[in-house]
This record gives sequence, C-alpha cells and structure tokens, in this order.
Amino acid sequence: MGNEDNLEDAFVAVIRPKNAVSLSSKEYRAKAYEILLIEVPLEGKEKKRKKVLLGTKIHTGSDTSRSILEYVDETTKPISNNQGFIGKRVVHMKKFPLEGENAGKEASLFIVPINVKDNSKPTYSPGSPSFYCLQDIMRVCSETSAHFSSITSKMLLALDKWLADQHSVPHAIPALFRPSPGERVKTNVSNPAYAPEGKQSDAPLHMGYTALEIKSKMMSLEKADMCIQNPLYGSDLQYTNRVDKVIINPYFGLGAPDYSKIQIPKREKWQHSMSSVTEDKERQWVDDFPLHRSACEGDTELLSKLLDSGFSVKQLDSDHWAPIHYACWYGKVEATKVLLEKGNCNPNLLNGQLSSPLHFAAGGGHSEIVQLLLQHPEIDRHIEDQQKRSPLQVCEENKQNDWEETVKLLQQANNKPYEKVRIYRMDGSYRSVELKHGNNTSVQQIMEGMRLSQETQQYFTIWICSENLSLQLKPYHKPLQHLRIWTEIVTDLTVLDPQRETPQLFLRRDVRLPLDVEKKVEDPLSILILFDEARHCLLKGFYPSPDSKLITLASLLLLIIYGSYESKKHKQGFLNEENLKSIVPISKVKSKAHHWTNRILHEYKNLSTSEGVSKEMHHLQRLFLQNCWDIPTYGAAFFTGQVFTKASSSNHKVIRVYVGVNTKGLHLMNMETKVLLISLKYGSFMWQLGQADQYFQIHSLENKMNFIVHTKQAGLIVKLLMKLSGQITPNDRSLTDKYAYG
Repeated sequence: MGNEDNLEDAFVAVIRPKNAVSLSSKEYRAKAYEILLIEVPLEGKEKKRKKVLLGTKIHTGSDTSRSILEYVDETTKPISNNQGFIGKRVVHMKKFPLEGENAGKEASLFIVPINVKDNSKPTYSPGSPSFYCLQDIMRVCSETSAHFSSITSKMLLALDKWLADQHSVPHAIPALFRPSPGERVKTNVSNPAYAPEGKQSDAPLHMGYTALEIKSKMMSLEKADMCIQNPLYGSDLQYTNRVDKVIINPYFGLGAPDYSKIQIPKREKWQHSMSSVTEDKERQWVDDFPLHRSACEGDTELLSKLLDSGFSVKQLDSDHWAPIHYACWYGKVEATKVLLEKGNCNPNLLNGQLSSPLHFAAGGGHSEIVQLLLQHPEIDRHIEDQQKRSPLQVCEENKQNDWEETVKLLQQANNKPYEKVRIYRMDGSYRSVELKHGNNTSVQQIMEGMRLSQETQQYFTIWICSENLSLQLKPYHKPLQHLRIWTEIVTDLTVLDPQRETPQLFLRRDVRLPLDVEKKVEDPLSILILFDEARHCLLKGFYPSPDSKLITLASLLLLIIYGSYESKKHKQGFLNEENLKSIVPISKVKSKAHHWTNRILHEYKNLSTSEGVSKEMHHLQRLFLQNCWDIPTYGAAFFTGQVFTKASSSNHKVIRVYVGVNTKGLHLMNMETKVLLISLKYGSFMWQLGQADQYFQIHSLENKMNFIVHTKQAGLIVKLLMKLSGQITPNDRSLTDKYAYG
C-alpha cells in the first residue's frame, strides 16, 4: 500500500466534441461539447442525487498523466462495451481549495480530451458515469447549485471560461484534440544492424543473413557525400508555407447545401462560362476601383473629377496596387502627374509586393515617368523592392521600351547631391543631415547621419515640435512625412489653429531614458545636449520647484554663462530683467526674481570660490543636471488638456493643464501659473482611457481621489504611461503608433 501522505486529490473532466467542425471554430459554444459526469446520492437523501466530476487519488511522485489515463480507461469500460475511452492527453488546468473536512488542502483539475462523439449507442450501467451536453450543464451550474457538489460547480465554471479562452487562441483547440503521439505512429521499423550492443541476435534474418553479417555488409557500402538535416525535425514548431493570398470558403462548416435550390444554366451558356467569370471579375474591379481604372487608362479628366469627389490616392485594390502603380506600369505620364500634384500622392508608395512607382516605371522603360518621379522632392532614389533590387537594377534586368534613356536618368540621379534637413538642438544650433532616401528617410537613418557616437545616440532621438505640440518619433517613423502632414496631426491632437503651428525637427532626450542610466553619462557632448534641454525646460517653467532650488539653479547658470564671480563686473544692477530671463523661469521673472537677486548673487559668489566645485564646463553642466534630477517633471513629455473642477454648486471651472509623463509617473501642471497641481508615481495610481480617446480618468490609490483630463491626446498619454510603467514592451508596434510614442 502507498503512503497516504503522498496521495493527492484529483478531479478529471473528460470532454469530447459533438462534431469535428466545432474544433475549427474561433467562437466558443458550450453546446458543441459533452462532459462526463457521475451521479451520486445526496447525504441522507437516497432518492435525490447530484452530479460530480470523476475523482480519484494519485501518487504525487508517480507518472500523473499515465495514472489518470488508466483511471479514465477503467472507469469508462462499463459504458463502452468494456472498451474504455482512450484519452488523447492530460492537461492540468489549475488547483482548487477544498472545503469541509479537507479544508486547507487543494485538489487538481485535469482535462482529458477524447475522440469526437460517434454514432454508437451508449451502454447504460447503474452507478457509472454518463456524458451530458456541456451547455445544459452550464445553464443550471452555479457555486450554490444543488444539482452539483460545491467543488464540481467551481471546477465546471472555471472549465467553461478556460474553453472560451482557448477558442480565442489560434490552433489551441485543434492541438488539444490532436491524436496522441502513440496514435500518430503508423509503423515502426528497427534496423537489425544497429541493435544495442550485446543484444544482437545470431538468428537468421531475411535473405538468410544474421544481424552481424548485415552490419558488416552495410559498413562496406559507399557512404553519403553530404548529409542535410531538417532543422524542424524533432521540434514542436508548426511549419506553414508562406502564401500570397488566402481565400476562405464562406460556406465551410455550414453543412450540406440544399441542392434543390441550385439552378443549372442552359446548355448554350455552358461554353461561355469561363470567359463570363473573367468578365464578371473585370467588371467588378471597374465598379469597385474607378480611380484605378482611370489611372490605368490615362483618363486625366475622370481622374481629376474622382479626386475632387474625395477618392483616396492611397486606396489599394484587390491586388494591393494603388492608382499610381497602374499609371506607372502602363506608362501614363499625365495620369502620374495628376496623382502626384493634385492627389498629393506619396511617390514612394509601396504595393503589396513592396514595389514602388519608380520600380514600375523603370521596369517598363518609361523614361518620362521616371524623370517626373526623380524630380519630386520626396523621392527615394535608393528604394528597394522585396528582392532588395533598386529601380536601376530592375530597369537593366527587363530592358523594356526606352530602357537605355531610363538607365541614364537613374544613374544621373544617383550621382546628384542629396537634399538636406535641419535637425535643431535646444540651444538653437542645428546640423544639416543628408536625406539619402528622400521623404522615406527614417528616424534611425537620420540619427546615423547626425554622426554621433553609438553611446551618445542611445540617449537621444528625433522629436517634431511646433509652438504648442511636441512629439517624440519612433526609430521607424519617417519625419519628413510627419512634417508634410503636420496640419492634419495638429487638427487630430489639438483644438489649435494648425496654420499657426510651424514644425521643426529636434534632437532631444529620449523620454524612455531611465534616470539611473543618465546618471552614469560622462560623455561631454551628451552632457551638453542634456544640459541645453534641461535649461530650456527650466526657463519655460516646466520644472516647478521650491524657491531655494530655483535660486541654486540660477546661480549655476550664472557660473556657466559668465564664468566665476567678479565683484567689479557682477554688481547689484548686473541682474536686470533681461539677464534674469536667461537664468530664472519666465513665470517667476516678474513675480519673484527681483526679490531673489541678492540671494542669487550670494550663492553665485559662494559657488565661484568653492574649492569643491570644478570650473570645467561639462562638470558645471553635469552639476546643473544633478540638481534637476529630483524635480518630479524632469525628462517628461508634456501634453495639453483640461480639467473641470467644481467652482460652486451651480457651475464648473475649467483649468487648462500640462500633462507630464516620465519614468517617474504622471504630473499635472497649471498651464497659466506653471504650478504643479498633482504628481503621482507609478504604483500609486490607476488610469483608464475614455470613449473615442477623448479623455482619460485617473484614480489615486493613496487619497482615493478621482479626476478626468479631457484631451485629444489621451490615447498617446495612456500608451506612454503603459510603456514607461512596464505594462507593454518598448518594441511593441501596433496600428495605434500613428504619430508617436507608440
């Protein structure tokens, strides 16, 4: 007998699908499954019975799967003509706490899937389990239901939820009911020549040879020159062929059709059937994609009318081609010109096979269109298709029409100097960066063109900023395309007049940069760029701090700008309003700065004479940063919004706010006074995105305070909160990464 302490309570849910079709469904239906339950009498009430899951005890150190499969086989023999149901596998779902005498212990629920229900009539055996429709069971199942034991009710409810979750995971349900490994082995052949040492038989095999004789003959044969091993062999990876197009039969799984409703065409129409199918497809394409057809035919008049009526030049047809691809493929020069100029079409627009208009025009040898595209300021001359071929390579391979002239144009274009874009720093300086890929140039490529060291690059990225909106771009974003549609972005994210917002590209601190990483920065150039941005934010009022902190920062700025204190030069009148604007936040210049003058000069003098303060410029800049690191809003990305507060019992007051998000948490600042209204660290608050991304709600866990911020930037704010708090990984890319932050 085994030790009772090593025994564990186990419950078994034996489930089977009613038909094979339900296994491929993404939608979970309880009525598609049956579950094995056994009826037992209620305590003290012989006539009343309740249903329970199969239950047994298993040894904790034994082979659990084998024990449970053997138990299911033995238990189901009375209802299957002594055959037993063979489980495909054993899946441990979870553990449940027991009640009553066994309180404090746990029981495991195991799921055993078996074959699809067949048409054989079940055998009834008193006291044996029976199959029941899962939907019927779940209708009457609850934790307090008298139809089931308490533990069975809990397990059935958990099983129902678990099956629903599995249906939402691709391939999970087919994998659950897949034949067991033993069933999948059809034939097993052993090579007698490679029997284990000491077990080789001397008995004669086929053709009268013993195993040793066969082995010697095989070793004398020629060996293979090359052995190629399938890398997928023996792995659990499911190999799927890459396909260009998937067409799913919409009638699959709906059962046999009603043949009485099928109309057979007349005999005279039979010979036209194939051609009519093609004609129908062409007619459908013409109806669905009129802009594509007019581009294909070069009908510029119709093309202009369709563009005026709102048709999009970006729309892809059933073959994943845009109108400009057809115009370039068929050599329609004027149509291409209309799409580029009137339709404002992206000259680098890719089709489903990653070919650009320039590839199509070059491949067809349409030199006029190639010239037209190359003159476009946003063209990417070095764009590559799916096979990594440039337009020049495609032209030389195809040699169509006027290909020689096309080759000359492409070669001349490749030798032309590149367009440049200015990337500004926060001190007003800039560097011009070559756009080797036109408006297709990505943030990553611009960063490489900045000629910064690898170490410096990791701290910064490209931002696009106008007077009232700043967005950090991701490495794969294309800044020139953002510049081109900035009015659209401003309209989408703010209520401002987009005509008053002039965008520029900036090199700025990456909002995701952890503070402990920044504290280790020693590179002078990196420190200078970080300092310039910190000073800019301080003077704009984005670093709300106590007066003592602001006075220290102001005295450090004096030391950095004017050098050490000199009594003859730096007298009382030295700090006039103009000089104060360069060292004190704009919100404090008129209200407090004049009262601070003596204190600033006094601390400036002390810093100048202190032996513990290095007068090296990057050391002073680093000291300035050190004094900024403990400011709650340091390194934050700022957004704009509105908060409604109750001014009286009858009306509400609207407060315009800046919403700061950084690696520390969320911060709200009054837009007018620059006063910090609230600062919450991650872990001390919860957030929820509102309807249509027009607002978000904040709940403070510490003081139970709730407030709502109304802003069109709510989606960006919540995405950044999730990223910086670690709820989503930095490299996740989704369709919502339209503008920035991701």
